[in-house]
Amino acid sequence: MVPEVHKWEAGQLLVASLAAAGLMLCAASEPAAQGRGLTRVVYEFAVTSYCGTLDPAVEAGFQAELKAVTERSGLDSEAARQQRIRGWVEAEREWRNRGLGGNRAWCAGEGVEAARHFQAIARGERQP
Repeated sequence: MVPEVHKWEAGQLLVASLAAAGLMLCAASEPAAQGRGLTRVVYEFAVTSYCGTLDPAVEAGFQAELKAVTERSGLDSEAARQQRIRGWVEAEREWRNRGLGGNRAWCAGEGVEAARHFQAIARGERQP
């Protein structure tokens, strides 16, 4: 029979192993060498929507960057879809986590910055 201490240690080792595997899987799904990933691009676009900074130039810049990042990623359609969904989910979680007062600062920072980023792409001042 295994002593109680060893069961606890085995459980902790299992949890740590699963956490490490999850982090490695997330890191592998969006290589840093490829710059901004699909998840980040979609997250920032969602932020513009939540924050009211979405306009036609933001939409155009987003579409251009989404297309470019998708082509560079080399992901199959299902993996790309999963990353886009993750971007929307992360934005929703962040919005819910902030509350009304926190959303004001989030929108004044990330919302405005994301809108400017996409607008610069639409104007041709920044590459997608």
